[in-house]
Amino acid sequence: MSSMSTPDTVTPANGRGAAHGALRLMTGTASVLSLIGGALSILLIVAVLALTTAGVFARYVVGQPLEGVDEACGFMVVAMVMAGAAEALRTGHHIRIDLIMGFVGPRGRRWLDAWSNLAVLVVAVLLARTGWHTAMFSYDFDAFSPGQLELPMWIPQATLPIGAALLGIVAFAKLLAALAGDGTDETRGGH
Repeated sequence: MSSMSTPDTVTPANGRGAAHGALRLMTGTASVLSLIGGALSILLIVAVLALTTAGVFARYVVGQPLEGVDEACGFMVVAMVMAGAAEALRTGHHIRIDLIMGFVGPRGRRWLDAWSNLAVLVVAVLLARTGWHTAMFSYDFDAFSPGQLELPMWIPQATLPIGAALLGIVAFAKLLAALAGDGTDETRGGH
């Protein structure tokens, strides 16, 4: 070892260092992906606001309603929610009932965090699977939206499995972190 080495840079012989490194990689990857989803969600919020404002202006000021505004906004709201769900979970800004958390110690909170993240992971897998089958069905049968946009339905439906997969990645990373004892959500934004 050189004089610059520290004990933190030495990998323990029992392999826990490698596991911790893999957990950090998984958590970091999930963080980057959820940040991208969160940024996309913000852009969609701005787009819905702009489109709604333009639609109201066109209808009530100009007297010529814009065709397809309501349909487009509906599709974008679903995409916005699915894109932002993972970031809300990652940062602890999701809805959570903290009643039980106050009655259990740190070990109990760790297991409750693991249980809740497992539940989110299961729901995310089911949403991704169902959303994928729905989008593929629409693609195979060349289904179009019934409104004025006549958009291929697989495009807006694809936001469900993509967002659910993103949510599942974050839930899986948080589950692993909880099982490893790498902190809980108790101090971060849960409601």
